[in-house]
Amino acid sequence: MTAARISTVSVGPINLTVTHAGDGPCVVLLHGFPEVGYSWRHQIPVLAEAGYRVLAPDQRGCGWSEAPTDRAAYGIADLVADVIGLLDAESVDQAVVVGHDVGALVAPWVALFRPDRVRALALMSLPYIPRSEQSIVEHVRTTDPDGEFAYILAFQQPGIEQAFESNPIEALRRFHWTLSGARPDDIATNGIPSGLPPHLSQGEIENYYRAFARSGFASPMNVFRNFESNWDFTRPWHKQKLTVPTVFIAGERDHAVSSSDGMLGASIGDMRELCSDLRGVHVLEGVGHWVQQEAPDVVNQLLLAFLRDL
Repeated sequence: MTAARISTVSVGPINLTVTHAGDGPCVVLLHGFPEVGYSWRHQIPVLAEAGYRVLAPDQRGCGWSEAPTDRAAYGIADLVADVIGLLDAESVDQAVVVGHDVGALVAPWVALFRPDRVRALALMSLPYIPRSEQSIVEHVRTTDPDGEFAYILAFQQPGIEQAFESNPIEALRRFHWTLSGARPDDIATNGIPSGLPPHLSQGEIENYYRAFARSGFASPMNVFRNFESNWDFTRPWHKQKLTVPTVFIAGERDHAVSSSDGMLGASIGDMRELCSDLRGVHVLEGVGHWVQQEAPDVVNQLLLAFLRDL
């Protein structure tokens, strides 16, 4: 099996910690929240063995990457610039960008800002959300402030991260259970089950714990705290369509694609209109939000099929 290595890469004003593996056409893997590059542990060796060069950064503020203290340093322009800076540092002309959760919010903007650098997109768990009449925050506030996405409103409040930082491993355990496809139907009334969801081992959650014990939760949450300023900044791309080849993969038990589909201002159905080269929509039965960790074999097969089709 192809060995992975981890290094520190300067992407301009900051350094990112990046997992590298393989050689060939480049694939960049962007994780979500609360995650780090380790979230792609099931994909990295498989993609490398299949002949691809994999770059999986801890995004700014997360894990072992540098964390600017200024909240404004986590806007979409900075997150995209980190990806382009990584490609420049690694002498990569063009890459397929894969994003999960928050990474699936960032990945389309890499393609929109720098279409010359993006060969294709694979989005997981969140469909493409174009700039529309309202920011994501305002959309949630006006449509369903007490619903599935109420956490976006809560994350706007400075200091809320302290509740997670007081016991990081328990916070991570609860995050993973709540959004797992294996969660009990009565979780809302009977609470979080004991132990870990089946997609995580003790060693794996301890790796997440070490990452967030180092970074804390405030810097990763700053991405959410820039949603409204992002909306202002991206005005020139209002309702812009994606033109690169795109595939979407999600779990059927993920609230972003099930009962609350559309609550962020976009839906899977919208992607057929918003993506001029949509190569597939795959919703995996019984799988939750952590799709690439809950169903790694299926996700790997779908990713490889998409990549080979390019």
